[in-house]
Amino acid sequence: MQKTTFFFLALAISAAVSAQRFPFPHSETYPHGYTTRTFYHKSVMAAYQTWYGNFVQPCGNNELRVVNNSRNNDLTVSEGIGYGLAIFAYMGYKENFDKMLNYYKARLNERGFMNWEYFGCETGNNKKNAAADADLDVAIALMVAMVQWADDKHYKKELDALLTAFEKHYFVNCDGLWVLKPGDDFGSCTCTNPSYYSPAYYRAFARYAEKQGKKKSAQFWDKVAADTYTVLLKNAHPHTGLIFAWTNAEGGDPTECGYQVAGSGTYNSFQYDACRMPWRIATDYLWWGDAQAKELLQRLTRFVNTPVWQQKEDDGSVWFGAGGIHNVIDGYYTNGLRKIDEGGTGGRNHTVPFVGGFALAAMASSQEDTDEFMQEYASMTAKGYYASSLDVLYKLLAAGSFWNPIEKMK
Repeated sequence: MQKTTFFFLALAISAAVSAQRFPFPHSETYPHGYTTRTFYHKSVMAAYQTWYGNFVQPCGNNELRVVNNSRNNDLTVSEGIGYGLAIFAYMGYKENFDKMLNYYKARLNERGFMNWEYFGCETGNNKKNAAADADLDVAIALMVAMVQWADDKHYKKELDALLTAFEKHYFVNCDGLWVLKPGDDFGSCTCTNPSYYSPAYYRAFARYAEKQGKKKSAQFWDKVAADTYTVLLKNAHPHTGLIFAWTNAEGGDPTECGYQVAGSGTYNSFQYDACRMPWRIATDYLWWGDAQAKELLQRLTRFVNTPVWQQKEDDGSVWFGAGGIHNVIDGYYTNGLRKIDEGGTGGRNHTVPFVGGFALAAMASSQEDTDEFMQEYASMTAKGYYASSLDVLYKLLAAGSFWNPIEKMK
């Protein structure tokens, strides 16, 4: 009888330790922006089930990975692991989160970041270096995990180590501006990827540092957030808000990038890398209400709502609209002119990564724009690893389920 009592007591303690504080479908109204009337927990769950069923695979009994089928059915990239960890953290699936975190940790380089690509279940340091966007998503996922499972203290240790390494390896000072390098051993003042910029996260990291009495770190992350817009707005088109996929600290043509264009298109077009910018900037506005974020998002919404024909400004500049959310395609020059890839697929398709991103941008504009854009997004089906991953993240944000973790941290 005594053993039975102890057994059930142990189960109760175990359940209490692993129980999430904000289980999905927890959602809330953000302090800023308009609320969508389209996406609720059923939409998010459907997107999650599609993503999980098609792209999440085990490596042994203690690891999970996300398979990138766009290049090779056996490929996993750190970007996908960052997406997966953020998804599991916000959904509140601890076992899956821990297994994917195990995958990440078993493939660290000497700086403490996962190398950017692996095939199958290979492990260890393959010395291929890391990608900034992946590690930023891992960091925010760890912060969410600290909130979800507050009794599990090892998430704090992992986050502290990651943020320390970030400050040391991922930013370069360009005439007083802190600029994010695209990789821990790649990029410079002449080569940066603005679709990786995550000012909402930076502000959360700053408040986290303050909670720990780390004044210098807090000041660093606050300046990084401010400098993000200095660099981003140098590059963003003054009328469309569209950005280069790759640029330099002055918002111009990059050098020393090797013209990395994995997102298709060219370095100076709004392609499958660049299309994530509205999601990341919308997060900053919805969480923090940043005025520069709002202005940029409204610029993007104006671009979408403007007819496709030529728009001429008083200063002689010319730009083009998208012709409405129903006509958005997957490739533009930053002036809004459609960019159709020769021999490729970009510039021809109406896809989730682009339409969903613009739908999130509309949450800074008006209820009418938000409703119209979200309804179009809701009618679409994500295809492939990349679109399916972003589909879950976009819908979590749209539904109020991609909440600011620092506001809930004890």
